[in-house]
Amino acid sequence: MSRNPPRFHFKQIAIGCLLVCLGAVATLAVVREGRRASPSIVSAEAAAGGAYAGHQERPALSAEEEAYAAALWPIHERIKTSAVQMTFTGMSYKMKDIDQMAIKQRVAPLTKVFRDARSQASQLQVPASLQKQHDLYLAALKLYEDASVEMAKIARDGDEKHLVDAQKMSYAASEDSLRVGDVLWPGEYKPN
Repeated sequence: MSRNPPRFHFKQIAIGCLLVCLGAVATLAVVREGRRASPSIVSAEAAAGGAYAGHQERPALSAEEEAYAAALWPIHERIKTSAVQMTFTGMSYKMKDIDQMAIKQRVAPLTKVFRDARSQASQLQVPASLQKQHDLYLAALKLYEDASVEMAKIARDGDEKHLVDAQKMSYAASEDSLRVGDVLWPGEYKPN
């Protein structure tokens, strides 16, 4: 008794199914793009506001506000870098790459950076319209400074609670500085 060889092998069927699926996806994409290009749909989207429906356009900063944002930017850059250094110091300790004395050695200079930044920022000319953001930013700088002092305490007693408390303060400071940044430097771009 002779067997008839199968007409199609599994590999051929799988490739055929794959080609049919790819064709279906391509067809759906063409139909979808064709609908988008339809004038009636485009005008309906424009009338509804499209992707920006419900969003208010952000007013431009005044010259005084722009000058403040530009003066605060170099301070902000140092703070971002120092905050990241502080975070990595805590992570290095938790991964047992450094000991508790190394934390103090790495974080102590950052305390001075945060303190000096707060002093410099407090001397800037602040437009009345940005006073709320300025106060929030100064409070964030103080939180970063306090977090670095708290983190360095681990060298004294080895209690990891200092790291947890410092992380909470640092997180709150970063949230506040991001709120200020959303107003002054949307998307964290340096002002002109």
